[in-house]
Amino acid sequence: MATSTPPETTVTLASFFKRLEPLEEIVRVFMSQARMSALFTFKGPTDEKRVLMDFSKSPARVSVENGVSSGDVYVTINGGVMHDIFLERTKPGVALGRRELLLRGPVMSLSKVLPLFDIAPMLYREHLCDIGYDGYAREPGKTLSKEEIMSEQVFKGEAIPLVKLSGLEKVGTKLINGLAYGIGFVVGLIRYRLFKKLSLFGVLSAMSNGLVAATPAELKR
Repeated sequence: MATSTPPETTVTLASFFKRLEPLEEIVRVFMSQARMSALFTFKGPTDEKRVLMDFSKSPARVSVENGVSSGDVYVTINGGVMHDIFLERTKPGVALGRRELLLRGPVMSLSKVLPLFDIAPMLYREHLCDIGYDGYAREPGKTLSKEEIMSEQVFKGEAIPLVKLSGLEKVGTKLINGLAYGIGFVVGLIRYRLFKKLSLFGVLSAMSNGLVAATPAELKR
C-alpha cells in the first residue's frame, strides 16, 4: 500500500469529485438548486479524466469516464492547476485570465457551478489526508495506490482503507456523525417550516468558515 510517488492529480481530482455524490443536498445548496449538469475535464501529462456532475435529476450522479461526453456546461483545466486552485495557491480568476481554466456554456448555468470553488478547498484537503497524499497524510509514508484511490469504496465517501481507527475513535466518529445529522435535521426543520427566508448557503458558508478557522496552519499550504 505504501508508495513514495504521489498519485496523478487527474486521478486525485476525479476521485474527489466522485466523493461529492453523497453530499448531494449540500452541493445543491451551493448550486442554488439548479437542475443542470457540468462536465469537468482534467488534463494531465499522459492522460485526462472526465467527470460529469449530473444534478439535472434526483438522485444526482457523478460519473467518471464511462462514455461521459456532454453536459450543460464544460470546465476544462490542467489537473495541476485545479489542484493548486483547490489548495488556494492559485485564484480561479487568475487561471481564467491565463486561459488555464476554460469555461463553456450559458453564463447563468456557469454561475451556478462557480460557487463549488468556495467549498472545495476544505473538502479537498480532507481528501488528500484520506488518500495519504504527500504532505497531508495522517500517517506519513503511506499512500493509497491509483487503484485504491479509484475504488468504489473511496467513491462512496466511506472510510478510506489507509485510515485505521481505534475503538475510542470509532465511538467518537459515530457520535460526531450522529450530532452532525441532528444539526442538519434541525437546520432543515427551521429552514422549511419556521424561517423560510433563512439562507442555507449562509449557514453552510458559516460552518465552512468555522472549519477553516480550526484547520492547522501547516495544512493551509
